[in-house]
Amino acid sequence: METSPLTSVDLSAFGLNQKNILLLDERTSVVKKFGWDYKEAHEFQKFSVNYLDSHPRHRILIATNHPRVLTNGRGLQKPRKGEELSALREFKKEDYPHLPYPLHQIERGGGLTFHHEGQFIFYPILKLNPKTLSLSKIVDDIFDCAIETLAPLGIEGLDHSHKLLGLWYGDRKMASMGIAIQKLTTFHGMALNVFKDPEMMKALSILNPCGMTSETYIAADEIIDPKLLSLEAFSDRFLGRIAHAWK
Repeated sequence: METSPLTSVDLSAFGLNQKNILLLDERTSVVKKFGWDYKEAHEFQKFSVNYLDSHPRHRILIATNHPRVLTNGRGLQKPRKGEELSALREFKKEDYPHLPYPLHQIERGGGLTFHHEGQFIFYPILKLNPKTLSLSKIVDDIFDCAIETLAPLGIEGLDHSHKLLGLWYGDRKMASMGIAIQKLTTFHGMALNVFKDPEMMKALSILNPCGMTSETYIAADEIIDPKLLSLEAFSDRFLGRIAHAWK
């Protein structure tokens, strides 16, 4: 791959070096770092939003995961017209004075969610275009590319037309989505459960991530042989598909 313009920028404050940055095409930089500290990654997203202000044709696609951490957005998803979502339970920090993992209050929509190193996390930092790249297209493309990446491994029946935003396997949720917009630029994104984390699930049994019980969530390795799964391979295949979708 060619060198990204980002490699001329000192990114050490975010725990990055040039080996983390690749150019997918002439306008798309990929930042890949697994086990990334959540605070560093969050600060880099905000840096990237400002970077695109002076490089509006450029895109920054972040592929990562984080050590165990909790994040809380601006509030639970509102029901669609004519639908009831009364089963959802709002997270209130004051009700949980002793959380098992660090909690970050962030800009995206949605309620409490969780991250751990068994997830694939994708943060798209790009300028919205109402004609060619709307927010709804971005969300649909991300989910569709995840489905297309998992299908050859034997995971079929995934769907993102559920009344609650996410990637669903029947009535179990495999991926969550929460996107923020600043300066017409997206940040935050998708967290897909590739490998189950029993310790995290145990902690979530009392926290109701996204307003739902921890039993709602499923990981890819609960459906197929874990030996077929690799975060690195999944990341590469997913990025190839999403880059093609956003040419």
